[in-house]
Amino acid sequence: MRPVRIAVAALAMLVGARTSSSQGPLRIDVSIVERRLRVFDAAGDTLLVAKVAVGSGRTMSYVGRRWTFSTPRGVHTVISKDSAPVWVPPDWHFVELGRREHLRLVWIHGDTTIAFSDGSELVIRGTSAAFVTDGSTDPFRVGEHIVIDDVLYVPPIGHDTRKAPGELGLYRLSIGDGFAIHGTPDATSIGRAVTHGCLRVSDADLEWLYRRVPVGTRVYIY
Repeated sequence: MRPVRIAVAALAMLVGARTSSSQGPLRIDVSIVERRLRVFDAAGDTLLVAKVAVGSGRTMSYVGRRWTFSTPRGVHTVISKDSAPVWVPPDWHFVELGRREHLRLVWIHGDTTIAFSDGSELVIRGTSAAFVTDGSTDPFRVGEHIVIDDVLYVPPIGHDTRKAPGELGLYRLSIGDGFAIHGTPDATSIGRAVTHGCLRVSDADLEWLYRRVPVGTRVYIY
C-alpha cells in the first residue's frame, strides 16, 4: 500500500481514491439514487468513489418518435475505451435544440442545394456545408449547427457539422447501446440527474477510470 498524492484542487472531484496491491478483475458499481460510482478490486476493497451525473428520466416525443432519457440499470461491460472522443449528436439533440431555440427543423439526407429568395444558397456536398451568397462561400465548421434564419438544418450521420469535439471530455468508456462513462464541459452537472442516459464524471475521475479500468470490466448499475 502506498499513498496517493492528490492536488488540493482535485479533492472536490476525487473522493476516496487509493491504490491496491491486489490483483484480479475490477468491478464498477453505480448507484443511480446516490449518484455515486464506486470501483472495487477483486478483494472487495474500494479504489474509487466518485460523484456521477445520471439520466434525467424525462421523456420527449417528436413526430411519432419517443425518447426516454434514463440510465440503463443492470449488468453492463466496458466494451471499449477511447481518448479525445468526438460526440455524434443523435436526432433527439436537434429536436431538443430546435424546441429550446424556437427553430423549425429540416432534415437533410444527402447532397443538396437549397435556394433562398434573396439569391443565396445552402450547399451541402459530401461531409461539408456552406452558405453561398454574392459569389462568396462561408463554410460551416465541424461541430457548428446549420442555422439559417429560423431553420435548423439537420445533416445526416457522418456529416462534419454533426460532430461535436470536446463534449465528452478527454476520454470515454463505452458500455454498449450508445451509453458510456465520459466527461463534460459542464462541471456543475456532476452529481445531478441531468443526462440523456450516459454517466458523466469529473475530469480527474475520468482519467483515473481510463488509466486503470480495463476493457471487459463489469459495470453494475442499480
